[in-house]
Amino acid sequence: MLDDDMKAIIKQANLSFVASVNEDGSPNLSPKSTLRHYDDNSLIFANLASPGTIDNLKRNPNTEINCIDVFSRRGYRFTGTATVHSPGDVLYVEFNETILKELGTSTKVHDAVLIKLTAVSPILSPAYDNPAVTEEKLRETYFRKYGVTA
Repeated sequence: MLDDDMKAIIKQANLSFVASVNEDGSPNLSPKSTLRHYDDNSLIFANLASPGTIDNLKRNPNTEINCIDVFSRRGYRFTGTATVHSPGDVLYVEFNETILKELGTSTKVHDAVLIKLTAVSPILSPAYDNPAVTEEKLRETYFRKYGVTA
């Protein structure tokens, strides 16, 4: 289900948004900087500071994650079901080691959340409707807009 482009978008975007449902039925949207592909059918992220999201996913595991590269104005919508893995679980131990190597040993990972994907769909800016617009041109435009030098 996950192809190389999806994996690249996740890595370069470095920020995604996880949707869950609060107990009262209202939406909860939580930013995540630790989203990674786990295998070709699953994503994983670390719960660093999102107890509400974890409570929601334990009660209702249905979730959607949006991950967009802001410079190319494209990304993906990942839909699936989440399972929460806490300290002591093999999956938690494995992912905690990965996150500590990446973010430093002072990082506190409360849980690892595995999402088994049921659907993936692309997200494209309406700018791509114009045949003269290319990803390269959009990247150049947004690098300038945000003052980023490549």
